[in-house]
Amino acid sequence: RQLSSIIRELIRIGVSNKQPTDLPTMLPNSDSRYRKDGGSNNANRNKVLFCCAALALSLASIKLSGTNRFLAISNAAAEDDLIKAETFSFDLTDEENDITDTTPLFDSSFAEYLKKGLSWYVANAGNKHFFYPDSNFHKTWPKADIPYWTKKRFPLNKYITPGKQTCFMHVGKAGGSTIGCLLGFSLHCDTNNQTVTSLLAATTAHATHRCVHDCSDEAAYNLFVVRDPLTRALSAFNYGKQKLLEKNSTSKGWVRDKELIFDCEFASLNDLAERGLVKDSDNATEECRVRSKKALLGIETSLIHWYYNYQYYYEMVSPDANIVVIRNEHIVDDWNAVETLLGGDADFTQEHVPVNNAREKKPEEVYLSDAAKVVLCETLCNEIQVYKTILKRAQNIKNEQYVQSMQQLVTSCPKEAMEESCPDAKPDIREKVDGCY
Repeated sequence: RQLSSIIRELIRIGVSNKQPTDLPTMLPNSDSRYRKDGGSNNANRNKVLFCCAALALSLASIKLSGTNRFLAISNAAAEDDLIKAETFSFDLTDEENDITDTTPLFDSSFAEYLKKGLSWYVANAGNKHFFYPDSNFHKTWPKADIPYWTKKRFPLNKYITPGKQTCFMHVGKAGGSTIGCLLGFSLHCDTNNQTVTSLLAATTAHATHRCVHDCSDEAAYNLFVVRDPLTRALSAFNYGKQKLLEKNSTSKGWVRDKELIFDCEFASLNDLAERGLVKDSDNATEECRVRSKKALLGIETSLIHWYYNYQYYYEMVSPDANIVVIRNEHIVDDWNAVETLLGGDADFTQEHVPVNNAREKKPEEVYLSDAAKVVLCETLCNEIQVYKTILKRAQNIKNEQYVQSMQQLVTSCPKEAMEESCPDAKPDIREKVDGCY
């Protein structure tokens, strides 16, 4: 402790260029014992102090914790990956970029008919809510009550059969509440009705969120709302911690979240990454390290939106399903692209976009060190590859949009943005998926 204090004082001296006022008192005894003549020999004293500092640094290097070793190596690796990414080509292959059928799902006259009917309901229906027929959830769980949020604020047009419908894959903490409110679902909408008069809203009939799977394999499209995986993980952590602070509970989910965040004393995602995900870290118990990794991989139910991740939602749709995407970072462009694909007009603007289920974040809640990003991205590697696959399969995402998203991904996870595989096998989540069917 004394040597550590000396180092801190030496750093202060170096930064401030001031005389060492406190160093003599930090030594075990009077500094006269270190002087040949017992007088005020500043040069001799400073030699002793710097020798002490050198000794402390030597001891520190010998007993350097696994965390600190990892932080140093990770920072260097991150810089190398960023340099490589500058010349890396993210262009889709011809096969990946081949969207053969671009014929709109609805003709223009029918599209206008649907929008006119929807416009009337948005203006006149008040607070009525409607469950739509052909519920896949009720077919699977006939005795269960489907959640209220699956209701919509207008009835489904009788001509929108299952094969003409879009199903909303509501990925948590990716901006799904905002899009869901625009589509007319009863989610965290801050005003009574935020539905946008559009073909996409009129034809999106059912939704999947967490373990409520109400989508049909017959759906014309499956709409994913996605977001940079690291940013989504950060948002999910902050959301889970806030829920813990707001109420006490005895539910299994609440207890699991408490065990991860409060019992392991992870103040932030950055804290969890640097202490809980680093191999051989001496700053967290083995139990907390295991708990952290399993939670982030989505194989343990700590933090609900980590558990229901991209891999889960992707495996809930059929392998040959048509996918469309709205990227959280490009809501207006992607909404208009999907609307055009359906046969509507690209007239959606930023003014239509509300902000729901959000709160102002503290600086420490959003901070991630470079080293924390490295270990989080490594753990999220398979999740990032699924995110990339969803974008590649999206009917409304062309090469330039995909490259745009990869360039943004590079700023958080450069190595995983460039690679197509991961060191660890993708988690087997068949039990999770089968349990929600």
